[in-house]
Parts: sequence; C-alpha cells; structure tokens
Amino acid sequence: MAVRGNAIMPCEALPKNESLSALADDLAALAGEKSSTKRVELLRRIAEAYAAHAEPGMTAEQYLFNEVVSKLIDKIAGPDRAAASSTLAAMPSLPDGLVRRLATDADVDVARPILSDYAAMPERVLIDVAKTGSQDHLRVIAGRTQVTPPVSDVVVERGDITVVGILAGNAGAQFSDRGMRRLIDKAKGDGDLQARLVERKDLSLAAIGRLLPIITDDLAKRLRDKIEGAEVTLVQHLADWITDRQKSVERTEALIVGIRKGDLKVSDIVGELVSHRRLYDAATVLASALGLDADYTFNVLSGPSPQSALLLMRAAGLSWPVADAFLKLRAAKAGLYDYQTPPTRDEYLALDAAAAQRVLRFMKVQQTAGGHAA
Repeated sequence: MAVRGNAIMPCEALPKNESLSALADDLAALAGEKSSTKRVELLRRIAEAYAAHAEPGMTAEQYLFNEVVSKLIDKIAGPDRAAASSTLAAMPSLPDGLVRRLATDADVDVARPILSDYAAMPERVLIDVAKTGSQDHLRVIAGRTQVTPPVSDVVVERGDITVVGILAGNAGAQFSDRGMRRLIDKAKGDGDLQARLVERKDLSLAAIGRLLPIITDDLAKRLRDKIEGAEVTLVQHLADWITDRQKSVERTEALIVGIRKGDLKVSDIVGELVSHRRLYDAATVLASALGLDADYTFNVLSGPSPQSALLLMRAAGLSWPVADAFLKLRAAKAGLYDYQTPPTRDEYLALDAAAAQRVLRFMKVQQTAGGHAA
C-alpha cells in the first residue's frame, strides 16, 4: 500500500518502481513533519503501508523505513515516543534494526510495547535485552506470552525476586534444567515464589525432588496431591512414550539398513532426524556409520565440548548445514545455549578428514577398553 495525503492506496495498483518511489516520498514527508502528534499518526499509516507492501528481498524499502523511522524516534519523546513504539509493535513485520532500537530503549515505556507485544520478536534481541536491560525491562520480558528457555535462563540469572516471581507464575515461560535449578535456588526462603513454582504444570521429577526439601509442609502436601492426582495420566504418558520409542527404534533400524545398502545417505538421514529433534536416533545412525556403540557415540556427541562432536561428524562426512543443525539441537537439549565460541563453517571444513579418521580409530580403541573419548 502507499500513502497519499490522508488516503492509503493499494500498492497492487502501482508498478513496483512507482510504489517504491511512493513509499520514499511518504517517508520523506514523515521526516519533515513538525507536529509530534501528526508524526505519530503519519507513522502509523506508513507503518501499515510498509507492513502490507514489504516483501523478502526488498532491501531498499526496508532500509528507507528503518532509517527514517529511527530518526523520527529520536525526534520525539515521552508519551509520543511510547505511542510510536506501541504503533510499531502491532505490525506483523519490522526491520530487525528498528526492533532492537526500540526494545533496548532506556525508557521502559518505549521498550515495553515491543518487548511485550511484537509477535515477530527475534529471540536473540530478547536475550540481549535480558543480559543488559534494567529490572523493569526484565519484568516485561518475564511476562511475555511465551518465554523460551534461552531467554528464561538469562532472566532467572539476572532478575530480582519480583522478576523471577512473574516468570515462575507465567504459564507461557519454558525452562531448561539449568534455569529451573537456578529458579528453585532463588525460591529458598521465599514462600510466594515457592507457591508459584508448586502450581506449575511443567515440573520435572528432578525439579520436584529439589523443591520438596525447601517448601513448607502445606506446599509439600499440595505438590504431592498434584502428583498423586496426575499418576494415572503419567502412567498413560509413559506407556505412550514406550510405544513411540519402539516405533522410533524400528524406523531408525530401517534407515540404517537403507544406508548400508547404499540407498540412503548418512548426511541426509541425520539432517532429517535432527529436523524432527530426534537427537538420540541421529546419534544412533552416526554410530552405525562409524562403527561405534550407539550409547558411547551419544555421550561423545552430547558432551559439553563440541570439538569431539565435530570430529565425529567430520569423520562421517556430514555437510556443514547438518553438523550446524546437530550442534544447535544438542545445545538446546542440554541447555548449552551460549557457546562462548560457536563453531563456524570454516572451522568445520578446516578439520582434516584424515585426522578425523585417526581420532575415530582412537575412539574405537577407547570404547573397546571401556574408556571415554577426550
């Protein structure tokens, strides 16, 4: 769509070059507007036009929109600045640079709409804000409709008791094992936080075991009642899981047979399994291809250091996209979201295939001797 005066015209009626020029003209008008109130209203209309018209690869429009709107944000303050942020937060798509600029604004009233309501918020931006933002910013993040484990890990670590209380009471918050352990540590001596944790429906048996010794008798009884009430459901879930697991084993064995016959490629199969988050099955396929024990291979591939995992994947001839996807899934499953130095494509391809094979032979010896790979 394109803005003309007070009207919004469909962009489909304009050739692409003309619509790009129209948006450039509208952005120029926005930059030149002197009235703060009119700026916010014009911004709303242009944001709607941009959202309706923007397409992947139209970098010129994205650049123009980001540049002019960022300058506009600098020229307004207070309630008008917050209103502009609220307007933009309702858009289905915004340039990442603009999103980051608003989300990291020192004024939480400006940052709040984007942090809370922008549906396409990049996870990386949330993590960065959680690492550097104020406690007010953390409170907003803790109350989002959905908080993923990489984000909640940071919020739990940095948040004060009010922040972690909001997070613990948020049914849309998800936690890694590490994040839940830290949250329970912070609940020691705080009855309100303990009560919120007891009410969560996603507590693992390990989390319950850590929680029971620190809570009051009343809360412990409430937690035990919940566990007993869910016992039948848990048994059914366990039976379903066993059935699904057996089917996965059978499917994995069939894939291994296909690889051995030459009908399937190891890299393709591992990539498919990783895309379905089947980490153990992917490790089993790799183990078969490399002539290693499945459990031994899984322990190497899922360990805290990626170097041995990289060498095994290189020895198996996995492509970099598959190896990268494997590393990311491995990190997510183990709660290792922040590699200090994430492996890169160049580092992976630089690994000497012959050296990887030598390490593989060493691992086979270690496996036979009952040892562990370095």
